[in-house]
Amino acid sequence: MLVFKNIKKKYRNYFFRKATRKLIRQKKVVNYYEAKNIGIIYDASQEENYMLISNLTKELQLSGKRVNTLGYIRQKKRPHYSFPRLIFGFFFRRDFTWNYKPKSIFVKDFLETEFDILIDISPEEIFFTKYVSGLSRAKYKVGIFSANYFNIYDLMIEVDDSCSLEECIGHSLHYLKNLNIQKTYA
Repeated sequence: MLVFKNIKKKYRNYFFRKATRKLIRQKKVVNYYEAKNIGIIYDASQEENYMLISNLTKELQLSGKRVNTLGYIRQKKRPHYSFPRLIFGFFFRRDFTWNYKPKSIFVKDFLETEFDILIDISPEEIFFTKYVSGLSRAKYKVGIFSANYFNIYDLMIEVDDSCSLEECIGHSLHYLKNLNIQKTYA
């Protein structure tokens, strides 16, 4: 069983590295106040997480941001709260082909959107959220620190294992709001 998991992990990492090498994106440091379009990727397996992201989305929209969210659902059946809406997309493991290419319209649209900021507040163990974050064309990518995925983010926030989703959201917004971008003038 362990051998099979190791082979599977190497296999998916191979396709992940191959796909990220092909990615072309315009990297740019963007703080909270400059951002107009924000993408959020998260673990939507629990209704509590969905409600927190829903509240965050409302808060961001009230401050003039366009927001798009993509929630990963670990369950095989769609929970009652997870029916897609205009800015709330959801995806499952089955939304990827055998070689990890996205086949879901929600994932494909999310990947094609050039967000000013992408915030990934999903746990490290969910490979598919990291895969989507890695392939996103966002100008500035923010995520929770992970030694395994350090190359996909522009800003990583180190938190301890007991940090709740709400605290991770707070930390992410705090650092984005305090990010000081030096402008040079000719």
